[in-house]
Amino acid sequence: MPHAFLFYFLLVNKGMNNVSFNALGILHDSGFFSHLDYYFATTMANVFKDAGPLEILSAALTCRALSKGCICLDLTGTAGKVLKTAEGKDLIRLPELEFWCNALKNSAMVGMEVSKCGKKENDMASWIGKYPLILDRDNNLYLSRYYDFQHRLSDNIRARIQRQMPGPDDEFVDKRPAAYFNSQDTHRTFGQQQAVKKALCSGFIIVSGGPGTGKTYITDIIRTLLTTWANENDLKPPRVMCLAPTGKAAARLKDGATIHSALKPVKNRAGFRHNAANPLAADLVIIDEASMIDMALMTRLFEAIRPDARIVILGDVNQLSPVQAGAVFFDLCHADVLSDFRVLLDVNFRSGGKAGIEKLAKAVNISDADAVADILKADYPDILFVDTAEDKGYQARLESSILEGYRPLWNATTPAQAMGVLDGFRVLCAHNSGNSGTLQINHLCGKILRSKAKDGIKQRVFKMLLMVRRNDYKRVLFNGDTCVVLEESGVPTAWFALGQSESGQSKSGQSDARHFRLSDLPECEPAFAVTVHKSQGSEFDTVLILIPEQISPVVTRQLLYTGITRSRKKVVIFGSMPMIRQAVQTSVEPRSNLQAVLDRE
Repeated sequence: MPHAFLFYFLLVNKGMNNVSFNALGILHDSGFFSHLDYYFATTMANVFKDAGPLEILSAALTCRALSKGCICLDLTGTAGKVLKTAEGKDLIRLPELEFWCNALKNSAMVGMEVSKCGKKENDMASWIGKYPLILDRDNNLYLSRYYDFQHRLSDNIRARIQRQMPGPDDEFVDKRPAAYFNSQDTHRTFGQQQAVKKALCSGFIIVSGGPGTGKTYITDIIRTLLTTWANENDLKPPRVMCLAPTGKAAARLKDGATIHSALKPVKNRAGFRHNAANPLAADLVIIDEASMIDMALMTRLFEAIRPDARIVILGDVNQLSPVQAGAVFFDLCHADVLSDFRVLLDVNFRSGGKAGIEKLAKAVNISDADAVADILKADYPDILFVDTAEDKGYQARLESSILEGYRPLWNATTPAQAMGVLDGFRVLCAHNSGNSGTLQINHLCGKILRSKAKDGIKQRVFKMLLMVRRNDYKRVLFNGDTCVVLEESGVPTAWFALGQSESGQSKSGQSDARHFRLSDLPECEPAFAVTVHKSQGSEFDTVLILIPEQISPVVTRQLLYTGITRSRKKVVIFGSMPMIRQAVQTSVEPRSNLQAVLDRE
């Protein structure tokens, strides 16, 4: 059946499920739908025998949106568009909005959102459980599970901001924080002081700021002041829990832990031991790197925090959204109803506004492609740009940069030396595949370093950087933890810096690292080069960012900003100026509807 006539037949033959399957098959075979999208839709067709082709297609499209990181399918923005292959070939044209919504409203597999006024919580859960898909009042189509997550999180947040939180009196709030900022410029520390005061007065506060803006510093002040106030009033000091989505991010927090380790996953099934019925034993919960936390995990975390506990949530609104569905932190930073509970930190105390990295990050953030180009071409000591479109010898420069970047690690002869330089350098890529992807670049790094090793390929154990891909709760290793593999007594051994996964001392008694046999590790992958997404929550002295040579939907302003801000001292960028300009002017579309839900209820 010619693609141009495909949707016409979908509409005319609505009652014929075999036509639906033909459509799904064509879209699946073309690569537009994944196996998961296809089999979810066909399962829905088998369960709901009367569902027409448009309903089945909608199920597949909603599943596809979820796999792309969006918790819902925006029918208003999608209606009337032509679906295309990755190569740009037209497949089908979607129906207009009114026709599409009417078809879904009459479908047994789609629940229609109604006002929650007068509905008890258990009634809502029962209603949601009847339908695999939910269409809300803004014409967003959800898998019912994610509709449920979004509204549970919205309800939780609204209850927290409406709750009157007992705490320090006005005099304490007005005077005590100032003691921590006396020697600093009041104008530069205004945002930090506001964040501290809001945290003392409220049970919920959002703090957004880039690296060097003092997010960690103010959490230490908040902890200290709440403890001081409790002691002065003969109260128990607050129980504090500091959480982050990755081990690396948790290591930067005082007494930090990963979210998963704190919630304690239940073996062999979904969910955590700590939930609304069994909350965390904490009076103050500090959540860092919140931009990495997806909708499902954030909902479960908030429900596991006692209603009368304080929450301080930290992140950078300009960073990439989570890999999984739902850009929660982005929505929290834009919801009008949360404006009184939000502070933006925009003063970089690390560089004082003088570093090229800071200027570059700001230019990327405001999508100023001309300013980005000027900064990259200028002579900043902390920025090196190699234009791969102009520099024909860039491959040799790339190999030289990799060799110099990893030289300190390669020269390390003991675990202590290796741990000391583990975060000195990293190559960041946009993709896993392609000439500039992690698979190819990790192979290149290994080749370069092997060729420069004293014993070359004769070494029985090759020194490697590895990243854990799967959580291992028995060994307290988590997705994203990075190790260096060395040989110890003839056995390949993986060494992890302490703090990555809250482990305590190693078996050998060393206080700076712990180790496991390489064969005992969970699933790992080479980590000389990692994607920008996987670098979130980490910082390195120098990062080398590789921009793909071809147009890609993932190469966006947020990706470039996130890569640049992983660097503490220097950023090296290899890429063509046209591709960088396009990235700066391309932004990720919203991936959840939490902002609208918070503001309308």
